[in-house]
Amino acid sequence: MLQYSERWLDAKPYREIFDGRVHRKLSAKLDHGRVQAVISALLLEWAAERGGVASEWRVRLDEETTLVPDVSFESDERLAGLSEDDRQTLPFSPQLVVEIRSPRDRRQNVERKTELYVRHGAIAVLNVDPTKRIVHVTTGDAEFTLKDGDGFTHAAFSGLELRVSDIFAPLDRR
Repeated sequence: MLQYSERWLDAKPYREIFDGRVHRKLSAKLDHGRVQAVISALLLEWAAERGGVASEWRVRLDEETTLVPDVSFESDERLAGLSEDDRQTLPFSPQLVVEIRSPRDRRQNVERKTELYVRHGAIAVLNVDPTKRIVHVTTGDAEFTLKDGDGFTHAAFSGLELRVSDIFAPLDRR
């Protein structure tokens, strides 16, 4: 059984645990950080009266699994019933999860984490690839890829549109 109070999980580089193994999160580079910042800003603006948005918000999916999404959103309704400790480290998957791919990310780890997020309550998982400039979206009943000119919307996130061109705009400013 994991001991979530152990500080080594949150010492940089962050560590995630799934499938019985400890996985180090890769250190973010400039493009990753820029994309993470713009997604955070877009979600913060939309979520002002709806819920919490955070970068690197640790979640406990079960006794053997803890992940650290790059950006996530959780509604005020679900946060309201939580203790302060559970607000700090969510005891379930956030409703919206954003993972930003790094060139060294292993495809099977990305797919596995996506599966875990959805199985544990995520409505949507966005896997953002700055190199290819695409966003792969996974929900409980669909998978699709967005490219320039497209935008992510979902009925569960009323009023939110994350346009692919906005997500990758910082990469054009060199």
